[in-house]
Amino acid sequence: MIRSISLITIILSLSMMPLCAQNRKDTYRAVYNFEYTKDSVNMVKSKDVLFLELNSDRSFCYSYYTYQTDSLRTSPNGQEVWNQMFRASLAKDGTSAISFPHKRSTFTIVKNHKSREIKIKDVIDVDIYEYTIPLDEFDWQIQDSTEIILGYTCILATTSYHGRQWEVWFTPDIPLSDGPWQLCGLPGLIIKARDIDDLFNFNLSEFRLCNNPIKDWIDKGRGTTRKEFLKLKYKYLKNIPTMFNAEFDTNISTNTDTRYLKGLEPDFE
Repeated sequence: MIRSISLITIILSLSMMPLCAQNRKDTYRAVYNFEYTKDSVNMVKSKDVLFLELNSDRSFCYSYYTYQTDSLRTSPNGQEVWNQMFRASLAKDGTSAISFPHKRSTFTIVKNHKSREIKIKDVIDVDIYEYTIPLDEFDWQIQDSTEIILGYTCILATTSYHGRQWEVWFTPDIPLSDGPWQLCGLPGLIIKARDIDDLFNFNLSEFRLCNNPIKDWIDKGRGTTRKEFLKLKYKYLKNIPTMFNAEFDTNISTNTDTRYLKGLEPDFE
């Protein structure tokens, strides 16, 4: 649902917009820099690169680094190559090693604009899960603010979604109702998005034709519901330091601020 205080502005923009996609059936790739908080006490941030491959009917969102890592490890001799790179990085940097190919975001997200559904696959340890949610759960409030971002005229919109308040900038210049992660439902592509706690940020870096879109490479997962999956993942992430300390006889401390562990959707409790 979209509520607006400036619908005329949007309608005019839509009527005059030069579609970057001359053919709405063409597939495009939007590349987003995704910054997320790994420690909300010390505000330690990590970074990912998300690819959103989309047309007017469907989109597929995934982490480039996770795809790269999975592709390497499943290629001939890839596991041994990965093991060598991991050992070299560990020998150089110890427990802070990150210079080997490693996964970031583990979700893959398919938005089907015809069936009005979002299909999510995600991983806990080595177990794959999948579930479906409605596409129409966003109650957007379009604000009377505009900004030029990457050369596009963008409009501010806000919403509360699954436990977080979001501010996004979308552009009618690209009339594809989509965005990074699960975000969608506006009359134009989302260019920037952040939650008001500044724990998660998405920023578009590229938008181009995609002649060779990636197919979903993740195996079929165990069926579940959104909240059940999020509860399981939160419990797993919260217990990682304890499991690591027990296995390696270390003493990694934990903190009580778990906002970041609750992830993008903290409404599962």
